[in-house]
Amino acid sequence: MLLSELLGTPVVTTSGDDLGRVRDVLVVQDGPLGANGHARLRLHALAVGTRSFGTQLGYTQGTVRGPWILRVLWRRAPRMVPWTAIVQRHRDRIVVDETKLEPEQED
Repeated sequence: MLLSELLGTPVVTTSGDDLGRVRDVLVVQDGPLGANGHARLRLHALAVGTRSFGTQLGYTQGTVRGPWILRVLWRRAPRMVPWTAIVQRHRDRIVVDETKLEPEQED
C-alpha cells in the first residue's frame, strides 16, 4: 500500500457519517525487526479532517498552537482515526467503526 493511495480518500463511519478526508498518517517504529536490527514502521492512525493546511504544517497532534494567525486560519485539529478502527478500505472511501473512535476533543 502506498501513502498516495490513502491521502485525500474520504472517510465515513459504518452508520454513514462523514468524518472528512485522510490528510496525513501517523506511523510508529514498533514493527518486526528488519535485517538491520531496527524495528520497521507500522501505520498507527489516519489524520482525518476537512482541512489540510494545518496538517501540512505538522499540526496533526493538536498540541502546537502556533502563531496567532495560524490559530485564526486553522481552528480545528484533524481527528486521529486508529488503523484498528478501519473495517473496509476501497479506492473511493474508507469505512471505520465509530465504536472504536475516541470522542472528539473540543478546543
